[in-house]
Amino acid sequence: MILQREIFLEYIGKSSTDIKEKLVNDILTLFQVRDRNGEKEKMKDTWLLFIMDYRLTASEIFHAHRMALKRELLDQNGNEIECLPMLSTNTTGKILKAYERYKQNDKQLEEGRERLKLLLNPPAELTDEEKKAERKKNWDSLVEAVKNDRKCDHAFLFYDLSVKKGGVQSFVNDESFRREAIRTMMIDLLGREKLKPKSILFNTFELNKLSKYFEDKPLPLTDDLAHAFDRLKSMAIVQVKNEMVYDWVKKNIKTKTDE
Repeated sequence: MILQREIFLEYIGKSSTDIKEKLVNDILTLFQVRDRNGEKEKMKDTWLLFIMDYRLTASEIFHAHRMALKRELLDQNGNEIECLPMLSTNTTGKILKAYERYKQNDKQLEEGRERLKLLLNPPAELTDEEKKAERKKNWDSLVEAVKNDRKCDHAFLFYDLSVKKGGVQSFVNDESFRREAIRTMMIDLLGREKLKPKSILFNTFELNKLSKYFEDKPLPLTDDLAHAFDRLKSMAIVQVKNEMVYDWVKKNIKTKTDE
């Protein structure tokens, strides 16, 4: 029976002989490897010896190979890993390296989601006086950043104020402008994430598929990409608002200075 639903807590190097034998046989079945002149048996020992140093369980190794077959794992260049019907240490090396990156990105992704959640939905419930003091502190910090031409990541907190004062009208009233501004920012943010050695917000699969989605002939937005797309769009909306509010404050400071 394939290891699909089994969980082994020990790394493969410390697993029992039965588990190792089961793993290699399940990989052979998964890849539909045919025996040619007894080559299958000869490769089994070589393959098992090759994977012994990986800090992965038997279940993870099987899952990694299944993901590769389903084109859910990509190499360091964002390309699919070629999976031939053979037991290959070269292919397994690429698959397990990609899976290790996937695991790391997945862990960092969760951390990034939590940070994004805190950014979009501040959890602390402050008193009215505390809210007023915090708002003044953030406003003063924003104004100081604008005056000194420094970056400010919390300008978006004053988006409603800028709208109330008649600012950012093009974004508020022009749907076409708003849609294009968000789309452009999504592409920009995606490009920045791809340049990072390890994105904490998107795994390699998501980065690759999102990039293809924004090409001249985009792919359809599939269910497995929808969550990543929505996450990227939320980030873009916040960033667009942040930049527009920053520019609005800068314009108002310049106007007062010129008066």
